[in-house]
Amino acid sequence: MQDNKKFFLVSLLLLCLFQVYGQEQFSSQPTKRSQYSWVATFSGGAGYYVSNKGTPALLSRKISNLSHVTTFRLMWFPDHLLHVGLETGHLTFYTYSFRDSVNTEGVVKLKAIPVLIEWSMAVTKRLNLFAGSGVYFLTTNLDYRGKATSNKLSIGWMAAGSYIVPLSANLGLGTELKWMNASEASNGILSLQAQLVWKFLNW
Repeated sequence: MQDNKKFFLVSLLLLCLFQVYGQEQFSSQPTKRSQYSWVATFSGGAGYYVSNKGTPALLSRKISNLSHVTTFRLMWFPDHLLHVGLETGHLTFYTYSFRDSVNTEGVVKLKAIPVLIEWSMAVTKRLNLFAGSGVYFLTTNLDYRGKATSNKLSIGWMAAGSYIVPLSANLGLGTELKWMNASEASNGILSLQAQLVWKFLNW
């Protein structure tokens, strides 16, 4: 629980720092016609699970809604405002511990690996909006009188907004507020992430 709080506090601190740091103009908007680029984004931060659906109401339980979210995004930037790409990563939707009627303890964790096709649009040189859909590979780990794992595939989507502060013409730091939802399993998480944005190829 302490680690989750540290993730959240560090993310908030980076958000404040990114607002005042940076000089050169890393831009999500095309600077001229017939200019193309590939952009990689590495993100990490804290997530908050917004629903307790799936946790057993009959057991004495303690739910941890705060968790980690790490993602990697690869986007193609053509010479217009609409971009397309792919995102994946790893996240924990929730963790809860419980005791049964004979005081036996157990722990359940729901984790996911998203694979999403995404579209983005630059609203300004620094502000970007994202939307995407795809699948979530869900894994439930149960530690209760032994260990068990179950897997499920869920259709899902995401929506996000990011703000990028330039470090150079090809490198930027940013922060992103993101909603990720494995809709078939009704699991949603709101995350705040710090980002390293790298425009690694231009032509």
